[in-house]
Amino acid sequence: MTAPRIDLDISWYWDYVPPAADEVWTATVHDLLSEWVGAKVAAARAAWPADADEEFPFTAEDMGAAVARDLVERAGSLETNCRLIWGAGFVGDDPRWLPLLVLAEFREARPEDPAYLMATVGADGFPDDVRAPQVDYVTTEKGDGVRVFALARSEGEGLHGRVNAALRLQIAAGEVDVLLSTRVSGLDKLAVIGPGVESIMHMIAADPPQFRSPEVS
Repeated sequence: MTAPRIDLDISWYWDYVPPAADEVWTATVHDLLSEWVGAKVAAARAAWPADADEEFPFTAEDMGAAVARDLVERAGSLETNCRLIWGAGFVGDDPRWLPLLVLAEFREARPEDPAYLMATVGADGFPDDVRAPQVDYVTTEKGDGVRVFALARSEGEGLHGRVNAALRLQIAAGEVDVLLSTRVSGLDKLAVIGPGVESIMHMIAADPPQFRSPEVS
């Protein structure tokens, strides 16, 4: 299946989630969410009926703290060679999709087995795929990669889109394979998540994150 396309002015914000509580990072998430959706939350709060049985359920501050806490908990449960990336997609200045989550896994490169990356990202399809995947090749500043989009169906997630990508990255210590994966639902997200993951590939190539792994020295 070819991913649907939207002709819009789309930009992306992506950042790594720390694996443990970080006050500076949490404050940054709070400030960003307040900036992006604070006005919408305030408008919804103002429109809440005064005679409602319950008070408006949250504030922008509550939302920022809850999102940051949930992201850190998820990141802290990952293996040491993995990083959680969170972000948002914008149409102009409007934050249209958030929060978006992408898992990044860093592995020791296997140049003697060039086919394994294509199998890992499901270039020929996964069992849950309902149509043949769309495969696109990506060139970054420090290595080449591949991005796969497919429409899939599973018992837990229903009908959704998957994006799996791989990037063979040149770093000081040698070559590292970076694997990215995410799942989204909704036609609007299906139309944009592929380019969103590609922007992460460029972000990682430009500034690889710190990570620990017995596989990567």
